[in-house]
Amino acid sequence: MNSIRTMTFVLLVSCLTAGLVQADLSDPFEILERHYQAIGGVDKVEALKTRHLEGTVVIEGTGFQGAFEEWGERPIKSRQEIDLTVFKITEGDNGEHSWRVDQNGRLQIRQDERSLKERQVKLLLAQFDHLNRKSPNFELSFEGVEKVGDVECYAVKMTNTINEDVTTSYYDKSSFYLLKAVAKKPDSEMHSLFSDYRWVDGVLIAFREETTEYPTQMKQIMEVADIETNVPIDPSIFEPPGEQAADFKFLNGFSAENVPFRFIEDHLFLEVELGGKKTLWVLDSGAGATVVETRFAEALGLEPMGTLKGKGAGSVVDVSFTKLPAFSLPGIEFGEQKVAMIDLHWLFSEWLGLDVAGILGFDFLSRMVTRIDYANELISFYHPDHFEYKGAGVVLDAPVSQSNSFHLPLTVDGKYRGMWNLDTGAGGMWFHYPFAEKHGLLDRPGVYGMGAGAGGSGTHLRVKFKTMEFAGMTIGNPIFSIPLGKGEGAFANEALTGNIGNSLLRHFVIYLDYKHGQVIVERGDMFGHAFPRDNSGLQIKKRADDELEVMFVAEGTPAFEAGFKEGDVIRSVNGIDSQYLGGLVSVREMLRDKPGTKYKIEVVREDGSRELKLALRDLYKR
Repeated sequence: MNSIRTMTFVLLVSCLTAGLVQADLSDPFEILERHYQAIGGVDKVEALKTRHLEGTVVIEGTGFQGAFEEWGERPIKSRQEIDLTVFKITEGDNGEHSWRVDQNGRLQIRQDERSLKERQVKLLLAQFDHLNRKSPNFELSFEGVEKVGDVECYAVKMTNTINEDVTTSYYDKSSFYLLKAVAKKPDSEMHSLFSDYRWVDGVLIAFREETTEYPTQMKQIMEVADIETNVPIDPSIFEPPGEQAADFKFLNGFSAENVPFRFIEDHLFLEVELGGKKTLWVLDSGAGATVVETRFAEALGLEPMGTLKGKGAGSVVDVSFTKLPAFSLPGIEFGEQKVAMIDLHWLFSEWLGLDVAGILGFDFLSRMVTRIDYANELISFYHPDHFEYKGAGVVLDAPVSQSNSFHLPLTVDGKYRGMWNLDTGAGGMWFHYPFAEKHGLLDRPGVYGMGAGAGGSGTHLRVKFKTMEFAGMTIGNPIFSIPLGKGEGAFANEALTGNIGNSLLRHFVIYLDYKHGQVIVERGDMFGHAFPRDNSGLQIKKRADDELEVMFVAEGTPAFEAGFKEGDVIRSVNGIDSQYLGGLVSVREMLRDKPGTKYKIEVVREDGSRELKLALRDLYKR
C-alpha cells in the first residue's frame, strides 16, 4: 500500500515538473481502464477466485437492522444471508440457477425470464466482457462530468442487449474510484454510494455501501467488518437448502375441493377461521405476500415488527410484519406464518362496504395448486406433489416472477401485445402507464373514473376496445383502465404491458401452479358472457357513519347530466330510504341496470336536499 502511494506521488511530481495538465477524458473505455488500474488492475481482480465477508446492515427509519454474511466464487456462484431479526433473507446461485428462500423458509428457484437475463448479464460482467470495445453484449457511453457531493466525477452509462437494465457509474476524476452507481430497472432505481475503500490482497474494495431504492426511498447501509479472499469454500454452501416441512396440511388426503367463495364487486372472498372467528379474506395472486389488515391484527393482539415501504397498485404503502397464528379454511389448516401488516380498512370499508381481515397472497397460494371456477364460485386446492392435470385446457408456461406472481401473454385489438401480470386481487383490466403512453392510448376516448388499491386512490380512463386474446381464446368488447399518471406503484412497471384482473378471468376456469411454474386456462360456464357494467358514471363509497356518499362523477355521463356532485349524500332512491337499499354493493348493482332504467335519487348537500333524476345509458356507445 505504501509503495503504491509513493508511485502515485512520483508520477504526480513528474507531471507537474513537465508543466503538463491532464485533459478531461471522454472515452468511456479509457475511464473504465483507469478505474481498474486504480483499484489494482483487472488481473488482480480476476485473481480473487473466492471471497467471504461479514458485516452489518441497517435499513434507515424502519427499525430493521442486523448482520449479513456472504460467500462468492468466480464467476457467478454466491450465497448471501441477511438476518434482520424479524426475518432472515437467504439467496444465492449455485452456478446453474439462482435461488431464494422467503421469510417463511420456502425455497424459490428463479427460472423466470427476468431472473435468467439478469444472471446472464452478471456472468458476462464477471468475465469483463463490458471492457471489450467490440462486445456484442454491452454498450458504453460517456455522459459528461457530474458532481457526487463535492467531487467531480466522470459519468459512464452502460446498456446491454440482453435486458432493459441501465447502469450509470460515477468515477472520481482524480482517483478514478467508483463513488456512485445508479442502476435503473423497469420497475425501480437503485442509487448506491461507495466509500471507505481499503486494500485487500492487492485490490481496493469499498467497505461501506449506502443504497437508496426508488420509488420507496428506503435507504440500506451495509458495512463490511471483515473480508477473506481466496479461501476454500465448501461447494455445498452455494446449493439451495432442502425443502422444509410443509406449513399447511389437508384434512382429507391431498386436496380440498369445491370450497365456495363469494364474488363481490369483481373480487374473490374466502371465509377463513382464525382466533376462533370466521372472517373474509381476499384471494390475491398479485400480492407478493399474505397480508393481515392492521385493525384485525390489533384485535388479535399481534405485534407489528418494523416498517418498510412497499409498492401498491398506484403508489407506495407502509408495510409492517407480524406473526400470523394458525388459521384454517374448509379442508385445510395452515400453521403460523410471518406476514405483512397493512392498513387496508379504509379500502375495504369505503370501496366495498365490507369488513375484510386480510389478503391471501403468495405465502398462501404458492403452497398449493389452486383451481378457480368463477362461474360456479368454487375453489379447489391440490397438493402440488400429487397434482396431475388431465383436462383439455391451455397450459401456459409461467415461471414465478421476482414479484412472486405470474406473467402471461395477452393481446388487445390484435396489436397491443406483451406480458401481463396475473392478478386475482384486481377487479378490472389495466394497462400500465408506460405502455399506454408509448402507444398513444392516453388520448383514446373513454370514461373517467376513480380506482383504489393498497397504495391509495387515483383517477384513470376507462376505454372500450374491440377484442382481447388470452390463452388462444378471444373476448369481445373489453374495457381497460389506463392510469392518468405514471405514479410510483406497480402500474409504473415498464417491463409489463398491464394487469390481468377478474373482469377477464371470470370467463374462465384457471389453475395456478406455482411449484411447476404454470397457469392452466379452461373455458368457463360463462365464457363470452356480457357481464353488467356501470351505466351511470356515478361512483359512491360508504362513510364511517354508514351513509353513502358520492366520491366521483364522470363528465359527459348520465350522473353528470343529472347534476350529481362529489360529496352528495344519498338519502333515498325512488322513495326508499337509503338504510333499506341493501348497502353499498346493492346500490352499485342498481347503477349497472339496463340502459333506459330511471331513478329518482334524493341527495343531501350543505345547502339542503334535492331530488335528481338519473337515466342510465351505455357509457361506451358512441
